[in-house]
Amino acid sequence: MTAEFMTLVFRLFGALCMTFGLMGFFIAATAFRRGDRWAWWALLIGNTLGYGAPITYDRLVSAIGPFEMSEYLGIALVYLALAVTAPFLAARRHRGPLRASRIYSHRSRNM
Repeated sequence: MTAEFMTLVFRLFGALCMTFGLMGFFIAATAFRRGDRWAWWALLIGNTLGYGAPITYDRLVSAIGPFEMSEYLGIALVYLALAVTAPFLAARRHRGPLRASRIYSHRSRNM
C-alpha cells in the first residue's frame, strides 16, 4: 500500500509540474511577450504556487537533498527574471522617451 501511495503522489506531482509548466509556457509565449500586465502577475502567482507546493511537501516529509534544492534555485531564477521585467518598473523606464516622442511628433504636425 505504501508503494502504491508513493506512486500516486509522484504521478500527481508530475501532473502538477506539467500543468504549471504548460501554463507558464503559453502565458510567456503569448501575453507576456505582448507586454500584458496580467501576464506578469499570472506568472508570479502561478510559479509561486507551482514551486510552493513541492517545496512545502518536501519540508513536510523532511526530504531536502540536492534535487530538492533545485526547486529553490528554480523559484529564485523565476523571481529574478520577473523582477527584471516588472511592469511597474518598465513603465517608469519608458515614461521619459514616450513623452519626448509625443512632444516632437506634436511639433512636427504643427509646423
